[in-house]
Amino acid sequence: MKVVITDFGAKPDGLSFCTEAIQKAIDTCFENGGGVVVIPAEIYLSRPIRLKSNVTLYLEEGAVIKAINNIEDYYQIGYYHNEWGEVTSFLYAMNEKNIAVEGKGTIDLSGSSFMDFSKAFNQFEELSQLDKDQFEETECRPIHRPNQPIFFYNCENISLSGISIIDSPCWTVCIHSSKYIKVNNIRIMNNLRVPNSDGIHLCSCENVIITDSFFTCGDDCVAISGITNWEKPCENIIVSNCIMQTRSAALRMGHLDSKVKNVIASNLIILDSNRGIAIFANGKNGYVKSVTVSNVVMTTKIFAGTWWGKGEPIVIASPEEGNFIEDVSISNVKAYSENEILIYGKDNNIRNILLENIDIHLGFGKNRQLFCKKIDILPSECPPFPDYMNKIPWIFAKDILNLKLQDINYGYNLQSSKNNFDIEGIFENVKNSFISGIRKIDYSTK
Repeated sequence: MKVVITDFGAKPDGLSFCTEAIQKAIDTCFENGGGVVVIPAEIYLSRPIRLKSNVTLYLEEGAVIKAINNIEDYYQIGYYHNEWGEVTSFLYAMNEKNIAVEGKGTIDLSGSSFMDFSKAFNQFEELSQLDKDQFEETECRPIHRPNQPIFFYNCENISLSGISIIDSPCWTVCIHSSKYIKVNNIRIMNNLRVPNSDGIHLCSCENVIITDSFFTCGDDCVAISGITNWEKPCENIIVSNCIMQTRSAALRMGHLDSKVKNVIASNLIILDSNRGIAIFANGKNGYVKSVTVSNVVMTTKIFAGTWWGKGEPIVIASPEEGNFIEDVSISNVKAYSENEILIYGKDNNIRNILLENIDIHLGFGKNRQLFCKKIDILPSECPPFPDYMNKIPWIFAKDILNLKLQDINYGYNLQSSKNNFDIEGIFENVKNSFISGIRKIDYSTK
């Protein structure tokens, strides 16, 4: 069946609450075996909404569902999150099947209402030294906020297509312990100063395709982890044909004890981000394995504040005992970056790594002296840079077994002095390496 929310009493004035009308339309479709709930053009203010099996929420072009900006109107939905505690959401589904949110309209999560942009999220020693532009790069301070605005748990056959999602206060689309997920041609646009405003965060999910989408996020654009179920792998995932901008990593795989495997990422453009590709196993029992990344163009830089990431185009880090990263291939990458490729293991727990056909143009940004005093492997303890790293090498590789580097060009860019760089990569306890076709290019002549 097909129903329109205005037939259930929704008033498109942006002022009247339409929650009951939208929920009644969803419930009516669900009770009749499924259907499509149409949101016509105009603005509809709402409190939290629960999605149900076999129901498509379709937002027509010009339609906006606007989330209420009062935290008192949110409630605990009955799910406890390992990181965020009791979950509060605007749009959510648990234990459902065949759910879709589609169309050409917009979900406005009202995230800016839960922020204090006049204050930095964390106090840090360099804060008093920042100019106005640098302060505007820092994380703003959240007030009490919904923590999983669009949330799915234990769901099957989820489709997100065509819609725009804007101004999230925290993780934007959060999908947990679910399978058969398709995300196509969506736009997630958050304020870059809002901390934790991931685009899509997959926790312990399987069989996922994310394609042809745009992301602007104050945290990872796409994160793949096992935060809500450390024992269940997050696996069989494709991310392709996306344009990404973030104050953290464009694509993050792994976190603490997460188990991640079988990931393919390709055809990505990453713009003005803290990091490009980040692969982490830094708990006591986690891993990332069987990853292929190809065809990426990126610009990474160092931003003022306490963001995770320091301008590295690629980070592969497993700095704790008990974790490992293996069988990772990264190829056909062009990077304009303010820091080196970082591969940081412990006792050779990073193994079988291939970097092939990489061009890295290194630049020296204004934030380096203040914010690059340590090697950023958060949430693990960050060691200080060795004395010889007061300049920028093109790669720092530590504790790796079977490292293959092939056809890599590196050099400094037009805006940087030659004195800011070491001309060699730095390798510590790298065993059984194969290196071929490494060339230093003077990009200043280009």
